Amino acid sequence: MNWKRVLVEAAILIVSAAILGAGTNVFRPEARKLAWIGDDLTPEPVPGRAGSSTPTPAATGSRKDLLSLAPQKDPGLVYLEISGEVAFRLQGAGAFFLDARRSSAYESGHIAGAVNIAVWEHDADDRISALAAKGMKPDEVMVVYCSGGACEDASMLAAKLSQAGFYNVFLYKDGFPAWQSRGWPVTRGKQP
Repeated sequence: MNWKRVLVEAAILIVSAAILGAGTNVFRPEARKLAWIGDDLTPEPVPGRAGSSTPTPAATGSRKDLLSLAPQKDPGLVYLEISGEVAFRLQGAGAFFLDARRSSAYESGHIAGAVNIAVWEHDADDRISALAAKGMKPDEVMVVYCSGGACEDASMLAAKLSQAGFYNVFLYKDGFPAWQSRGWPVTRGKQP
């Protein structure tokens, strides 16, 4: 075996991969760029932490503040599971909530402001496509939920959202029953 040839080929592969990665990064949206390519490598201050000058989303209600309130999520993950407290804060800050349960369960009661996209119903893919058509950005903070426990509908909806290009998807794992039992805002009917 010619070790010199193997080492040269390995070096060529590594350099090619680095160039290809850097080139791809140039065309990514700002929110998804790799940090080592960006101009500013200093982390943004986190609301509520000592020394932070960033106002909380409740104070400003801006989109950037909502993004900063959401937990850090690896863009490669389809979704990140969040607790009820985090879901409640995101809901108060204006995050987009999606109920993955069947329409009949949604109409009986749902988190206030949540939109229903039942993964088992025939028009689920059309409803997801309509989100982008209505101007929903790929970095929109979305919280999906279902009935909690062993319910897999929310994770299925999160996967469909990811396939549609949305990448700030969070899964409220406890679901609607836990939300309702805590006395947090709920509503009934076909409308959010």
